[in-house]
Amino acid sequence: MKKIIILLAIVVTFGSCDEGFEELNVNPTKPTQLDPSTKLTYIQLYTGGSNYVAYLFWNVIHLMQNVQHLNNTSYISFLYKEGNTHWLFEEQFKTTVKNIVDLESQLEASISPTATTDLAIAKVQRVLIFSRITDAYGDIPYSEAGRGFLEGIRFPKYDKQSDIYADMLATLESASATLSSGGDSSFGSADLLFAGDTAKWRKFANSLMLRLAMRMVNVDEAGAQAWATKAINGGVMTSNDDIAYTQYEDSANDGGPNVNPLTKCFTSRGPTQVKISKTFMDFMKDRNDPRVSVLCSTVDGNTDFALQFGQDINDPTRGTANSKPNINIFGGSGVIIYDAPFFFQTYAEVELMLAEAAERWGLAGGDVEAHYNAGVTAAMDYLSLYGNGVNITSTQINDYLAANPFVPADALKMINEQYWVATFGNGLETFSNWKRSGYPVLVPADVANLVSDGQIPRRLPYPGSEKLNNPENVAAAIQQQGGDSLLTRMWWDVN
Repeated sequence: MKKIIILLAIVVTFGSCDEGFEELNVNPTKPTQLDPSTKLTYIQLYTGGSNYVAYLFWNVIHLMQNVQHLNNTSYISFLYKEGNTHWLFEEQFKTTVKNIVDLESQLEASISPTATTDLAIAKVQRVLIFSRITDAYGDIPYSEAGRGFLEGIRFPKYDKQSDIYADMLATLESASATLSSGGDSSFGSADLLFAGDTAKWRKFANSLMLRLAMRMVNVDEAGAQAWATKAINGGVMTSNDDIAYTQYEDSANDGGPNVNPLTKCFTSRGPTQVKISKTFMDFMKDRNDPRVSVLCSTVDGNTDFALQFGQDINDPTRGTANSKPNINIFGGSGVIIYDAPFFFQTYAEVELMLAEAAERWGLAGGDVEAHYNAGVTAAMDYLSLYGNGVNITSTQINDYLAANPFVPADALKMINEQYWVATFGNGLETFSNWKRSGYPVLVPADVANLVSDGQIPRRLPYPGSEKLNNPENVAAAIQQQGGDSLLTRMWWDVN
């Protein structure tokens, strides 16, 4: 792929407040604003993660272990504890949030003929960023977030999640309408998700809208149905060509945003530290799922189905017997994979959501089984994007569906169990959908009896830095949300 050039910081020129010295403080050889395309590249890379250590703690150790995709043998003591749950909040607000707000402000003031379309793309990116943060923490700074330089708001208030969702959905609806108008974008190859393809951005906007709508089913079903209908009518993803993902670089010395944060985590750990959990492995092996030999491998990289075994979530043994995430595509055990793709939303997820919308409300043509089968098929097909010869054949997929046929009476269970498998690696999305749907049924690890009242956590607590630097607004948010523990329920989490 094209060499990604990242600035170490987004520089905003501050004007002097001394009258008559403005001109002396301006370097005539340098622009006072960075080009919007440069800002977008920066924002998109940092949306995936600014630092693999941050991603390791909040996603791999906490969330992927919470939903029992993984057993992180060296970090059993972190399981269900608050630990380093602050990383996502702190890295996103200081990188993506302030810069996406700045980019929108720049585009709103621009007279460029592409500014309207570019702004619509930026707004969809903003929703992606904020939706990930609020789904992890609940009530967060939103309406005043990132406005320290633009408006002097150094201590932003925390908005209710219900209000955040209302605004995000309205933003996606407006952006989708703009992107449907046929205008051109100036972003081109600087846009790491879709290279400025407005048709794909429109599908992504509507697919995100569908995701947010489905989050609401247990707290506002009428609203969820209405927004799901709008999303479907607006046009969601229709194939794996529409997937929202970033393709990273093969850059061994880069610990920052230019390399895939998930594979960097696996590569940086010892050979026996990160294992596939028995919960996840047994689910796949019991169904003779061909993804076993794609997502899993032995410590030495053998992907033979018969050799794969998961490790119990309560077993801290650092042995070689049990499987790892496939080192041939995720890295580890001396194999380094820095340039793997990172998936924000897949077509498989969309088809499975359409299956649920069809089951609940008769939407998307009402054919639940057809959408379910399409979702499972897409979830196996898209894995080829990892490269390294990964290829699940149509025969294997058809055999899987024939051996594990859709059962209408178990529709919601089967749809969301497949969503759980399809989102492997994206712990935040898996965690959010597990909370919303209740599937798969997971048994808390033993440590839950000591640290979380015998329950799997429901959110990440606010970071201590916020309680120190923005105490009044954090205190108001905690009171507004009803607490700040691992078990505090956010607005849409009432399942």
